[in-house]
Amino acid sequence: MKNFYLIVLFFFTISCGYPDIDNVPDFKNIKLSSEEISDYCTSINTDKKNIDKCINDYKMNN
Repeated sequence: MKNFYLIVLFFFTISCGYPDIDNVPDFKNIKLSSEEISDYCTSINTDKKNIDKCINDYKMNN
């Protein structure tokens, strides 16, 4: 039982060293290549019309 408490205390101590979720960047200003845009739009849409719209919307906004 003593070993169990030591292991829990050890993992609790180590887990305190990880950054908080608030420290994650927002990724709003990322520039994607044409291939990355195509892969992204293909993964979220299955219809060719929607894929083209997604690609055009992304290129217009950036």
